[in-house]
Amino acid sequence: MQVQEILIVKNAHENYGISTEDINQISRVPALMPLPLRPSGVRGLCSVSGSVVSMVDMNILLDMPEIDLENPKSRLVSLNGALSSNTLLVSDVDNTVEINEKNIEYIETENDPVIAIYKHENILVQIISLEELFSKMNRVEIAAKEIGAGKVKESVDKEEDSIRFLIFSMANEKYALEIDYLQEIILADLEYTEIAGSAEDILGLITLREELLLIVDLRAYYGFEMKNSDENRVLVISYDNKKIGLRIDSIIDIQNFYKKDIEFMGDRLDDNKIAGVIHAKDSLISFFDKDVITEIFAQNDSFIDSDTNNKEIKVEEESVMEIIVFKLAGKEYAFNVDYVDEIIDRVPATDVSFTDAAIDGIINIRGQIVTIVSLFTKLHIEAVIDNDSKIIVCNIDGDKIGFVVDSVSDILDISEKDIVEEENKYFDSVLHLEDGKRLVLSMNIENILKKEPIDG
Repeated sequence: MQVQEILIVKNAHENYGISTEDINQISRVPALMPLPLRPSGVRGLCSVSGSVVSMVDMNILLDMPEIDLENPKSRLVSLNGALSSNTLLVSDVDNTVEINEKNIEYIETENDPVIAIYKHENILVQIISLEELFSKMNRVEIAAKEIGAGKVKESVDKEEDSIRFLIFSMANEKYALEIDYLQEIILADLEYTEIAGSAEDILGLITLREELLLIVDLRAYYGFEMKNSDENRVLVISYDNKKIGLRIDSIIDIQNFYKKDIEFMGDRLDDNKIAGVIHAKDSLISFFDKDVITEIFAQNDSFIDSDTNNKEIKVEEESVMEIIVFKLAGKEYAFNVDYVDEIIDRVPATDVSFTDAAIDGIINIRGQIVTIVSLFTKLHIEAVIDNDSKIIVCNIDGDKIGFVVDSVSDILDISEKDIVEEENKYFDSVLHLEDGKRLVLSMNIENILKKEPIDG
């Protein structure tokens, strides 16, 4: 390898040279986006000229302390060719110099990134082969383009200007319920105690944790055909110390919508069955709020017990956690809902090659990079991805992590008696639901994101 011109960079107390043929541009250090399970040497992801690239710390690859990102002298070197999906973080940039062949001595040492020593004025510069340097780590290769993720908005609004909704379907139409009114989601395959003389939309009463709960078929309430299937769910909603169950066709998403995209219809609607519409990217979604919920309660008030009548039961059955239940390869697992930001349809991810096998890639959701971590790989389950698969987007210490799952089943309140602790690196406990007839493994997300030790 004959070097014609080099960029001299300073790392710690050493001087290194990089061939300018490998360099695209030099810039200040941009904001760092952490990448879980990243290989040694990679600090995370960053955006350079509209492309998402990996940030590789030169010091770490040379067995020195990592570079201070806040140091005003630190610089990011963008690369060309096969390394263009990476950038090199350096402590300081000096200048570029043309090589005088009289002052360079090439070194032929196998697997050593230093390929030559160059004398420039009164200093010795170690010339680095980036190919050899990057071979000291598992490279992260990311296509040099923005990743489409289905639900990307042109501008990013403040998170506090959004409202979180549960999206569900009835008669192939999308509806939304503000998540604050949702207490839990349960399977609809229940035994109902019918109420003589009740309206057509009332399915009957069930006993849920020793409380009577009225179940209304929301499809009938809206005048839709009632098609029963395994995907049917009952939404248990709570307002003003009262609860009711609403049967719907299926769960679609949990998603935040910005307030500017939510239109209240007000007096333009006569039947008071929807509050307005959400202007989603690809459709309009009807939603209902407390006024609609109050109307449903009012129509069925004689069958609904107030929570104040069940205080003793509630003390005994006090919820200690709320979970979201999902399926992988036909088995049920759960996350603590506190970690969950939203649920979206599965979208293709940009591969993150030659890194931890559990990383499936990255996607872009409303301008935020989300790393997709494979639960299938972690649990040694054969991955079967289809059009019904979902991505559960979690927030782990401010980092967005997505997990592809087969489907989302329920959102449930769990009492202490349902929890049996489990000693396992990936699971906190086994949840004994429905009097032990339904076992669900509760996952420890933080342990899932820990990098596996290398054997040997």
